[in-house]
Amino acid sequence: MKGRGDEVSPSWSKRFEFASRYAVRHLLISLLVALGSGGVVFGLWYPAPYRQMLQVDHIYLLVLAVDVACGPLLTLVLASPRKSRRERWLDFSLIGLIQLAALAYGMHSVWVARPVALGFEADRLVVVTANELQADALPRAPAGLQRLPWAGVLKVGTRKPANSEEMMSSLDKELAGLSPAMRPDWWLPWAQAQQGMRSRAKPLPELVARRPEAAAQLQAAARSAGHAVQELRYLPLVSSKTLDWVALLDADMTMVGWAAVDGF
Repeated sequence: MKGRGDEVSPSWSKRFEFASRYAVRHLLISLLVALGSGGVVFGLWYPAPYRQMLQVDHIYLLVLAVDVACGPLLTLVLASPRKSRRERWLDFSLIGLIQLAALAYGMHSVWVARPVALGFEADRLVVVTANELQADALPRAPAGLQRLPWAGVLKVGTRKPANSEEMMSSLDKELAGLSPAMRPDWWLPWAQAQQGMRSRAKPLPELVARRPEAAAQLQAAARSAGHAVQELRYLPLVSSKTLDWVALLDADMTMVGWAAVDGF
């Protein structure tokens, strides 16, 4: 006489084998989509060093991991040989829509927080994200700086207050967390920032001597940039997330490297 376990086990085994085949296919498709979206995020929207500075790595990778895992798991649960082809494709379509909605939410979240401007302010370079920017002031930015880029950042200088009233207003905004680099009507073309950068940038050997615990890191960053330490200068490189970075600059004040070292 056959027991209940003898009747159920073969059926369950057949269903699991059937669902596993679909789940593996779903996993491969999900991984391909994840690789494509990750390439856009890390290659176009958040190139180095911005992804490290703005700490997008862990957040977006978590979104991708959840999205990639949940779809195949739902397929493994719902796929069954007892369902008709129409029922199976309805299940897969709904799972795909859920995955796409989750991925779109994640992509939108990193899109609105992407770096869009690198501004020179007095004695530092400031990384500004799209959601920090005073967007309504963009039409008053200099020509060529009135539209945000889809990839990369706008390089801008910042002007000084025109009068005492503007100075007081600017101080109030800075206390509220709105620095000149976040206000497009205070921007200047990058070429006009070069003189100020040259006067404020310091020799990299000075920082190496002042931060001996970071000497090896700074020397490695210089080598990666293809320069000797003595050939480079530096400015603090800051964002709303961190103040502990420096930009390595060549003789033309071009940022050729960076390091996670306090430059102040």
